[in-house]
Amino acid sequence: MLAPKAAVAALLALLAPLALVGAEDLQPWQRPGNQAGEEVRGPNGHIMVWVPPGAFLMGSDDGTEDERPVHRVRISRGFWLSKFEVTISQWLRYCREAQVLLRVDILAPALDYPMSGVSWHDVKAYCDFYGLSMPTEAQWEWAARGPDGRKYPWGNYWDETLCCNKANPGPEGFTCPVGAFAGDVSWCGARDMAGNLAEWCLDWYAAGYYSSSPDTDPRGPESGEERVQRGGYCWADPEDCRGARRSSDDPANDGGSGTARPCYTP
Repeated sequence: MLAPKAAVAALLALLAPLALVGAEDLQPWQRPGNQAGEEVRGPNGHIMVWVPPGAFLMGSDDGTEDERPVHRVRISRGFWLSKFEVTISQWLRYCREAQVLLRVDILAPALDYPMSGVSWHDVKAYCDFYGLSMPTEAQWEWAARGPDGRKYPWGNYWDETLCCNKANPGPEGFTCPVGAFAGDVSWCGARDMAGNLAEWCLDWYAAGYYSSSPDTDPRGPESGEERVQRGGYCWADPEDCRGARRSSDDPANDGGSGTARPCYTP
Protein backbone atom coordinates (compact mmCIF):
# COMPACT_ATOMS: atom_id res chain seq x y z
CA MET A 1 0.00 0.00 0.00
CA LEU A 2 1.36 3.45 -0.96
CA ALA A 3 1.93 6.09 1.68
CA PRO A 4 -0.43 9.09 1.37
CA LYS A 5 2.20 11.37 -0.20
CA ALA A 6 3.31 8.66 -2.62
CA ALA A 7 -0.30 7.93 -3.56
CA VAL A 8 -0.97 11.62 -4.33
CA ALA A 9 2.20 11.83 -6.41
CA ALA A 10 1.23 8.72 -8.36
CA LEU A 11 -2.26 10.12 -9.03
CA LEU A 12 -0.87 13.44 -10.25
CA ALA A 13 1.52 11.60 -12.55
CA LEU A 14 -1.40 9.72 -14.08
CA LEU A 15 -3.48 12.88 -14.54
CA ALA A 16 -0.70 15.04 -16.00
CA PRO A 17 -0.85 13.57 -19.54
CA LEU A 18 -4.63 14.01 -19.53
CA ALA A 19 -4.27 17.66 -18.51
CA LEU A 20 -1.78 18.21 -21.31
CA VAL A 21 -4.10 16.65 -23.86
CA GLY A 22 -6.93 18.87 -22.64
CA ALA A 23 -4.77 21.98 -22.87
CA GLU A 24 -3.78 21.14 -26.44
CA ASP A 25 -7.45 20.89 -27.38
CA LEU A 26 -8.27 24.37 -26.09
CA GLN A 27 -9.00 27.12 -28.57
CA PRO A 28 -6.98 30.37 -28.31
CA TRP A 29 -9.82 32.22 -26.57
CA GLN A 30 -10.14 29.39 -24.05
CA ARG A 31 -6.65 30.09 -22.72
CA PRO A 32 -5.78 33.11 -20.56
CA GLY A 33 -4.03 35.99 -22.26
CA ASN A 34 -0.76 37.56 -21.20
CA GLN A 35 -1.33 41.30 -21.40
CA ALA A 36 -4.06 43.88 -21.91
CA GLY A 37 -5.03 44.28 -25.55
CA GLU A 38 -3.60 40.94 -26.72
CA GLU A 39 -5.72 39.69 -29.60
CA VAL A 40 -6.94 36.25 -30.67
CA ARG A 41 -9.43 35.08 -33.27
CA GLY A 42 -12.59 33.81 -31.62
CA PRO A 43 -15.75 32.05 -32.82
CA ASN A 44 -17.66 33.46 -35.79
CA GLY A 45 -14.75 35.65 -36.79
CA HIS A 46 -14.69 37.74 -33.62
CA ILE A 47 -11.40 39.45 -32.88
CA MET A 48 -11.15 39.22 -29.10
CA VAL A 49 -8.98 41.36 -26.83
CA TRP A 50 -7.63 40.28 -23.45
CA VAL A 51 -8.91 42.15 -20.41
CA PRO A 52 -6.70 41.22 -17.43
CA PRO A 53 -8.02 40.96 -13.86
CA GLY A 54 -7.80 44.00 -11.64
CA ALA A 55 -9.65 46.45 -9.43
CA PHE A 56 -11.25 49.83 -10.11
CA LEU A 57 -13.74 52.33 -8.71
CA MET A 58 -17.08 51.54 -10.32
CA GLY A 59 -19.73 54.24 -10.70
CA SER A 60 -19.55 58.03 -10.68
CA ASP A 61 -20.42 60.84 -8.28
CA ASP A 62 -21.00 63.13 -11.27
CA GLY A 63 -23.59 60.97 -12.99
CA THR A 64 -27.13 59.83 -12.32
CA GLU A 65 -28.34 58.48 -8.99
CA ASP A 66 -28.08 54.85 -10.09
CA GLU A 67 -24.31 55.28 -10.59
CA ARG A 68 -23.86 55.81 -6.84
CA PRO A 69 -22.23 55.09 -4.53
CA VAL A 70 -18.84 54.85 -6.17
CA HIS A 71 -17.43 51.55 -4.91
CA ARG A 72 -14.33 49.44 -5.35
CA VAL A 73 -14.84 46.36 -7.52
CA ARG A 74 -12.36 43.58 -8.15
CA ILE A 75 -12.50 41.54 -11.35
CA SER A 76 -10.81 38.37 -10.18
CA ARG A 77 -10.41 36.65 -13.55
CA GLY A 78 -9.27 38.02 -16.87
CA PHE A 79 -11.51 37.55 -19.89
CA TRP A 80 -11.59 37.88 -23.65
CA LEU A 81 -13.92 40.55 -25.02
CA SER A 82 -14.95 41.06 -28.61
CA LYS A 83 -13.00 44.01 -29.97
CA PHE A 84 -16.05 45.15 -31.93
CA GLU A 85 -19.80 44.91 -31.64
CA VAL A 86 -21.37 42.00 -33.53
CA THR A 87 -21.74 42.96 -37.17
CA ILE A 88 -24.65 42.30 -39.49
CA SER A 89 -22.41 39.91 -41.42
CA GLN A 90 -21.64 37.89 -38.29
CA TRP A 91 -25.30 37.80 -37.30
CA LEU A 92 -26.39 36.57 -40.72
CA ARG A 93 -23.75 33.82 -40.56
CA TYR A 94 -25.07 32.84 -37.13
CA CYS A 95 -28.63 32.65 -38.50
CA ARG A 96 -27.45 30.27 -41.23
CA GLU A 97 -25.35 28.10 -38.92
CA ALA A 98 -27.87 27.94 -36.08
CA GLN A 99 -30.89 27.86 -38.43
CA VAL A 100 -32.37 30.88 -36.70
CA LEU A 101 -35.01 32.96 -38.42
CA LEU A 102 -33.95 36.55 -39.06
CA ARG A 103 -36.82 38.59 -37.63
CA VAL A 104 -35.62 42.11 -38.39
CA ASP A 105 -35.25 44.21 -41.52
CA ILE A 106 -31.64 45.12 -42.30
CA LEU A 107 -31.62 48.89 -42.82
CA ALA A 108 -27.88 49.61 -42.57
CA PRO A 109 -26.12 50.26 -45.89
CA ALA A 110 -23.41 47.60 -45.43
CA LEU A 111 -22.71 44.35 -43.60
CA ASP A 112 -19.91 45.76 -41.43
CA TYR A 113 -22.35 47.84 -39.40
CA PRO A 114 -23.37 46.65 -35.91
CA MET A 115 -26.36 44.35 -35.75
CA SER A 116 -29.39 46.17 -34.35
CA GLY A 117 -32.94 45.16 -33.55
CA VAL A 118 -31.92 42.27 -31.31
CA SER A 119 -33.30 41.54 -27.85
CA TRP A 120 -31.39 40.35 -24.78
CA HIS A 121 -32.81 36.87 -25.45
CA ASP A 122 -31.55 37.01 -29.04
CA VAL A 123 -28.05 37.96 -27.85
CA LYS A 124 -28.10 35.23 -25.19
CA ALA A 125 -28.92 32.64 -27.85
CA TYR A 126 -26.15 33.98 -30.10
CA CYS A 127 -23.57 33.77 -27.33
CA ASP A 128 -24.72 30.32 -26.20
CA PHE A 129 -24.43 28.98 -29.75
CA TYR A 130 -20.74 29.91 -29.91
CA GLY A 131 -19.92 29.02 -26.30
CA LEU A 132 -19.56 32.67 -25.36
CA SER A 133 -21.33 34.99 -22.93
CA MET A 134 -22.44 38.55 -22.51
CA PRO A 135 -20.14 40.54 -20.20
CA THR A 136 -21.43 41.38 -16.77
CA GLU A 137 -22.04 45.05 -16.09
CA ALA A 138 -18.86 45.18 -14.00
CA GLN A 139 -16.79 43.45 -16.68
CA TRP A 140 -18.10 45.90 -19.26
CA GLU A 141 -17.26 48.98 -17.17
CA TRP A 142 -13.82 47.60 -16.29
CA ALA A 143 -13.08 47.08 -19.99
CA ALA A 144 -14.32 50.57 -20.85
CA ARG A 145 -12.73 52.57 -18.00
CA GLY A 146 -9.73 50.57 -16.81
CA PRO A 147 -7.64 50.95 -13.66
CA ASP A 148 -7.49 54.74 -13.99
CA GLY A 149 -11.29 55.08 -14.11
CA ARG A 150 -11.35 57.25 -17.22
CA LYS A 151 -14.60 59.02 -18.03
CA TYR A 152 -14.67 57.96 -21.68
CA PRO A 153 -12.86 54.99 -23.21
CA TRP A 154 -10.13 57.28 -24.60
CA GLY A 155 -9.72 59.56 -21.56
CA ASN A 156 -11.43 62.19 -19.42
CA TYR A 157 -12.33 64.77 -22.05
CA TRP A 158 -15.24 64.77 -24.48
CA ASP A 159 -14.60 64.95 -28.23
CA GLU A 160 -17.63 64.39 -30.44
CA THR A 161 -15.42 63.47 -33.39
CA LEU A 162 -14.05 60.35 -31.65
CA CYS A 163 -17.22 58.24 -31.71
CA CYS A 164 -20.59 57.76 -33.39
CA ASN A 165 -22.99 59.95 -31.37
CA LYS A 166 -25.85 62.42 -31.70
CA ALA A 167 -23.57 65.19 -32.93
CA ASN A 168 -21.58 62.89 -35.20
CA PRO A 169 -23.86 60.14 -36.58
CA GLY A 170 -23.27 57.76 -39.45
CA PRO A 171 -23.88 58.51 -43.13
CA GLU A 172 -27.53 57.49 -42.88
CA GLY A 173 -28.02 59.54 -39.72
CA PHE A 174 -27.70 56.48 -37.51
CA THR A 175 -24.85 54.01 -36.92
CA CYS A 176 -21.39 53.72 -38.44
CA PRO A 177 -19.36 50.67 -39.50
CA VAL A 178 -17.73 49.01 -36.49
CA GLY A 179 -14.26 50.33 -35.80
CA ALA A 180 -14.85 53.44 -37.91
CA PHE A 181 -13.39 55.70 -35.20
CA ALA A 182 -9.81 54.95 -34.26
CA GLY A 183 -10.14 57.24 -31.24
CA ASP A 184 -13.00 55.29 -29.67
CA VAL A 185 -10.71 52.68 -28.13
CA SER A 186 -10.35 51.67 -24.49
CA TRP A 187 -7.23 50.77 -22.50
CA CYS A 188 -7.65 47.08 -23.45
CA GLY A 189 -8.19 47.73 -27.16
CA ALA A 190 -11.99 47.42 -27.29
CA ARG A 191 -13.54 49.72 -29.89
CA ASP A 192 -16.84 51.64 -30.07
CA MET A 193 -17.64 51.45 -26.36
CA ALA A 194 -18.69 55.12 -26.31
CA GLY A 195 -20.81 55.21 -29.46
CA ASN A 196 -22.62 53.36 -32.24
CA LEU A 197 -25.08 51.17 -30.26
CA ALA A 198 -25.69 50.34 -26.62
CA GLU A 199 -24.72 46.79 -25.63
CA TRP A 200 -26.67 44.19 -23.69
CA CYS A 201 -25.02 42.92 -20.49
CA LEU A 202 -25.74 39.75 -18.56
CA ASP A 203 -27.16 41.40 -15.43
CA TRP A 204 -30.63 42.25 -14.31
CA TYR A 205 -30.90 45.99 -13.67
CA ALA A 206 -31.69 47.59 -10.31
CA ALA A 207 -31.27 51.32 -9.72
CA GLY A 208 -29.99 50.83 -6.15
CA TYR A 209 -27.84 47.77 -6.77
CA TYR A 210 -24.55 49.55 -6.10
CA SER A 211 -25.49 49.99 -2.45
CA SER A 212 -25.41 46.26 -1.83
CA SER A 213 -23.34 44.72 -4.63
CA PRO A 214 -20.40 42.48 -3.69
CA ASP A 215 -16.94 43.91 -4.12
CA THR A 216 -15.67 40.95 -6.16
CA ASP A 217 -17.16 39.90 -9.52
CA PRO A 218 -20.67 41.35 -9.04
CA ARG A 219 -23.27 39.79 -11.32
CA GLY A 220 -26.30 41.96 -10.64
CA PRO A 221 -29.47 41.21 -8.68
CA GLU A 222 -31.03 37.77 -8.83
CA SER A 223 -34.13 38.99 -10.64
CA GLY A 224 -35.68 42.07 -12.16
CA GLU A 225 -37.79 43.46 -14.97
CA GLU A 226 -35.10 44.94 -17.21
CA ARG A 227 -31.59 43.94 -18.25
CA VAL A 228 -28.59 46.21 -18.22
CA GLN A 229 -27.37 47.98 -21.34
CA ARG A 230 -24.03 49.79 -21.42
CA GLY A 231 -22.26 52.17 -23.75
CA GLY A 232 -23.23 55.15 -25.84
CA TYR A 233 -25.12 55.01 -29.12
CA CYS A 234 -25.63 57.00 -32.27
CA TRP A 235 -28.39 59.19 -30.74
CA ALA A 236 -26.53 59.78 -27.46
CA ASP A 237 -25.33 63.04 -25.97
CA PRO A 238 -21.95 63.26 -24.17
CA GLU A 239 -23.40 62.23 -20.79
CA ASP A 240 -24.81 59.01 -22.22
CA CYS A 241 -21.46 58.12 -23.78
CA ARG A 242 -19.64 58.00 -20.42
CA GLY A 243 -18.19 54.68 -19.30
CA ALA A 244 -20.04 54.79 -15.97
CA ARG A 245 -23.45 55.54 -17.52
CA ARG A 246 -26.05 52.87 -16.76
CA SER A 247 -29.14 52.13 -18.83
CA SER A 248 -31.58 49.27 -19.13
CA ASP A 249 -34.36 47.86 -21.26
CA ASP A 250 -36.96 45.12 -21.41
CA PRO A 251 -35.02 41.96 -22.34
CA ALA A 252 -37.70 41.13 -24.91
CA ASN A 253 -37.33 44.46 -26.73
CA ASP A 254 -35.92 43.78 -30.18
CA GLY A 255 -36.63 47.26 -31.53
CA GLY A 256 -34.32 49.31 -29.34
CA SER A 257 -30.69 50.37 -29.55
CA GLY A 258 -29.18 47.21 -28.05
CA THR A 259 -26.55 45.07 -29.71
CA ALA A 260 -24.01 42.41 -28.68
CA ARG A 261 -20.35 42.34 -27.63
CA PRO A 262 -19.59 38.76 -26.56
CA CYS A 263 -16.93 37.71 -24.08
CA TYR A 264 -15.34 34.54 -22.72
CA THR A 265 -13.75 33.92 -19.33
CA PRO A 266 -11.16 31.09 -19.45
